[in-house]
Amino acid sequence: MKDIFRLVRYAKPFPIFLSIAIFTMVIQVFASFFIPFLIIDIIDVYLPARDFDSLINTALLMLGVAFIGIIAGIVNTYTSQYISQYASADLRLDLYRKIQSLSFKNVDDFKQSRLITNATNDVLRVQMFFTMMLRIVIRAPLMVLIGLILALRTSFLLSQVFYVTIPLLIISILIIMVFAYPRFKRVQYALDDLNNTVLETASAPQVIKSFVSQDYEKDRFERDNEQYRNANTSAETVMAFAEPVIQFIFNMGIAGILFVAAYYLDQGLLMTNGLPQVGVIMAFQNYSMQILVGLMMFAMIMIFLSRANVSAARINEIFDTQIDLQNPENGKRPDIKGAIAFENVSFAYGEASNRAVSDLSFTIEPGEKIGLIGSTGSGKSTLTYLIPRLYDVINGRVRIDGQDVRDIDLSYLRDKIGYVTQNATIFSGSIATNIRQGDASAEYGTLEKSAQEALLDDFIDNQEDGFNYLVRSKGSNLSGGQKQRLSIARAMVKRPPILIFDDATSAVDAQSEQKILNHINALEYTPTLLLISQKVSTVRKMDRILVLDNDGRIDGFDTHDALMEASPTYREIAHSQLGNGGGYDVK
Repeated sequence: MKDIFRLVRYAKPFPIFLSIAIFTMVIQVFASFFIPFLIIDIIDVYLPARDFDSLINTALLMLGVAFIGIIAGIVNTYTSQYISQYASADLRLDLYRKIQSLSFKNVDDFKQSRLITNATNDVLRVQMFFTMMLRIVIRAPLMVLIGLILALRTSFLLSQVFYVTIPLLIISILIIMVFAYPRFKRVQYALDDLNNTVLETASAPQVIKSFVSQDYEKDRFERDNEQYRNANTSAETVMAFAEPVIQFIFNMGIAGILFVAAYYLDQGLLMTNGLPQVGVIMAFQNYSMQILVGLMMFAMIMIFLSRANVSAARINEIFDTQIDLQNPENGKRPDIKGAIAFENVSFAYGEASNRAVSDLSFTIEPGEKIGLIGSTGSGKSTLTYLIPRLYDVINGRVRIDGQDVRDIDLSYLRDKIGYVTQNATIFSGSIATNIRQGDASAEYGTLEKSAQEALLDDFIDNQEDGFNYLVRSKGSNLSGGQKQRLSIARAMVKRPPILIFDDATSAVDAQSEQKILNHINALEYTPTLLLISQKVSTVRKMDRILVLDNDGRIDGFDTHDALMEASPTYREIAHSQLGNGGGYDVK
């Protein structure tokens, strides 16, 4: 159970509430035991002696103790909930920060669905443990300990029933835990698969509907849902057996007390002045019930603890994950001009995977505009991932202005690169908040300028709210071209020395694409531009073109005319696009 107890540290920042919760819980336990202690004198002393004054005083004392117990219970519940809510909120925040710090490779290893489950369902189970910790986890052993002391003090003879009930309960708890833990573990991983299916389906409704694959997706969801149901049913079956077994032992203990009491009464051992010690028997039974309730609580806690520990282990696995892409200590912050050099660079997405790019060596001068082309899967996007260190190379090095990117401060490096992804990622909020992700301090005039350069200004002017126009999640109320132009504006607003467009103009028409490139050429500074495109008509306008073959190797790096002579890959692409009705000569 070490994993769940590792997370108890999140409750430590609330020492006052912790102290109050524990103190009130102890008061509540003592109140529950003090009342049966008073019953002994009421039944065995005051009633036979007709001492009604003592009887009334003791009854009033019982009411007072019961009232204190109720108040203590209310305070304990409030403070426990307070600690659990704030502790779980801090845990969720730290987990989110850790997830944000993971590299692309770390996220690939965990999978998005697993991280979603960790941040929601797993944290919820830990939160429930925090609540139980201060209401039940400490209370249960305290009830058992105090109950045993008082029961032995009240009647050693009747205590013999514990020789049977307590070992039975402990054995039952251990058996249940052995069966429960692996089942709860399977439940969480089945939930990961279910979340993954939902995530994929929710992310691609257009594809599913356009290919009329709803039935296939329903079958896939039904399969994962059935897997989750089976895992959950298996785990809950253990719980279903646990409760009646523990209840049976509990009832058997009560029956055992009455049987033993009847036996010793018959032997004349539980008598005072010829009268049965009814108060003693009632008090002992009450103490025994408290002990058995404490043991039942303990049993249920251990079962729940095994479930919470599974979630805690999964959370700790993320916390313990070594981020493979580290920010260098005392990272450099050079004045970046935009020179890029690849020196024998190779990269693969996994140890067992084929290399996405191999032995890449080339140099790009500051302010140079480079087109990047190649067949699908040739490693074009992968190449650009290595410049802002979204991934690290496995061989060779990438340099910017002579500095190895691994020696440059990571935040500083990425701030100097404007990256427009292949699939435009838009967040819910306004147009302004999306653009300001590039530069949080950008003023209105700067927003206007970047919107004009991305040809987004006409769309904004047509909206009543202008830059305050609300964009839905994933830009669902924008067209593909509008999303791409918004992404370009976000990259342009911070005026980075390096711009990377990963097929960022594929959803805009040729005329708009040319206007965007003209705006880049007309900037008040000269950024280095890497533009990935599948269209020869686009990359031929660049200063030079880098061509990758199907193996992720360089097949040529030169101007359009030179590549038509020297690069078979480029020539094949050019002829396929421009040689058949393309409107102009490929040469």
